[in-house]
Amino acid sequence: MGIVIGIVIVLAIAAFLAVLTCKSKHGDLFKWLLIAIFVTFCLTWIIPYGYFSNTTFAEYGMNRLGLTDIPTSLYYGAYFGLSTLIYLFILGGFYGVLSKTKSYQALVKNIAKRLKGKELLFMVITSSLLIVLSSFIRNTFAILVFVPFLISILLNMKVDKLTTFAVTFGSILAGIVGCTYGTDGLYYINHYMGTAISTGLSYRAILAAIAIVGYEALLVLRITKTKKKKTNEDSILEADPYPVDDVKGKVSTWPMIVVFAILLVFVVLGYIGWDTNFNILVFNKFHNWLTGLNIGEDFTLFKYILGTSATGFGNFELTSLMVIILIMSVIVAFVEKVSFNDYLKNFGEGAKKMLKPVCLYVLVYTVFVAAYMSPFIPTITNWAYGLTKKFNPFIATAVAFVTSIFHADLGYTGYVVGQFLNASYAENISLIHTLYVSTYGIVQVLFPVSGLLMVGLSYLKIEYKSWFKYIWMFTVLMLVALLILATIVYY
Repeated sequence: MGIVIGIVIVLAIAAFLAVLTCKSKHGDLFKWLLIAIFVTFCLTWIIPYGYFSNTTFAEYGMNRLGLTDIPTSLYYGAYFGLSTLIYLFILGGFYGVLSKTKSYQALVKNIAKRLKGKELLFMVITSSLLIVLSSFIRNTFAILVFVPFLISILLNMKVDKLTTFAVTFGSILAGIVGCTYGTDGLYYINHYMGTAISTGLSYRAILAAIAIVGYEALLVLRITKTKKKKTNEDSILEADPYPVDDVKGKVSTWPMIVVFAILLVFVVLGYIGWDTNFNILVFNKFHNWLTGLNIGEDFTLFKYILGTSATGFGNFELTSLMVIILIMSVIVAFVEKVSFNDYLKNFGEGAKKMLKPVCLYVLVYTVFVAAYMSPFIPTITNWAYGLTKKFNPFIATAVAFVTSIFHADLGYTGYVVGQFLNASYAENISLIHTLYVSTYGIVQVLFPVSGLLMVGLSYLKIEYKSWFKYIWMFTVLMLVALLILATIVYY
């Protein structure tokens, strides 16, 4: 097993370096994901699959994936990420409508103008707030509802594309590394691992503080460095998928301010686990009261209007935000006197601009589906942890790192190995929990198997290797901090 894994690692590194040094700018992001899919399929040919039942591992032999499994993997990749894909299209349509309204155009231009000379302060504050929000929120994609708006402001401030990406998408990703109460999959990894939100929380809080300080330091260095370089301002503005025009005359921006204020309230209240994380039950009680109101004897009007899948604040899914965005887009069109035909046209054109990010997201989940169809991660986990009689935090970190590369879904990691880890190393479960959650965040920041990363790079038309050259120092810092923390805690 060790020789096989060594060969695969060498091949993967060789492929990584080959693409990194490739000068072609066409299909850069797709090439990385095709390599990831190819490596995953190859692993199913050389590593048997297996499952854990408590501390017992059962190996079932080879389940090699072939050519006919490619469309199946693509299908299930789209299936597993379907809600996110629909959300991205709706988000694109929303900004397609907004970007054509004078109120939105004036708001972007006015903010960019007022912040002239204060770019550094604005970017550091914005980045820090996004990191904190990402660390607390249950679904990081919900934060994207503000990102196109922030990107338009930054680009109109003449900030270059990579720095703009670092302030927005990059900050959200950095928040995943320092996950405290939020992050996709944390609830499910706790569920399957038999842990709670408080498990390892103090360790994750330390890492969150390091993430903020380290990321902001790197961002300041980047901003200071780019200020000394001359940039083509026209090319910067062309990077915006939803560009805004200059508005002549006095235009009221209050409608747009109200729209974003409402969205902020819904995102903060809807996607922070108030009940599970802080035992704040008022939102659940209010939801139960509202949906239980009767008109007449048994006609629960609000329950019928909201739908059977509606949940209270703190338990929103992306579907809830989709509905809110659609409603807000209609309200904006009505207030701005946009005709129905123009509304449909602008919404459709905006949605089309999300096609490439959506395709990349499907490919990211195709990697996950391949590892799901032939679960070789339990085999690797069983072999690696069996190298020593006692728990070894460095082996655990390495295994968690490899696992996160192939598991885009953190909750699924808890499903396949959580029970084994808790049953075998109960006395170290807080540390193990921290290692798996934080290494997942590091992989999400650095590797092209991250859905949010690939969506963001595609959105701003940035090559992966440009991001890698910028961010590798931060990920090394976080990995070193994680290993030092593990050493102190364990030894």
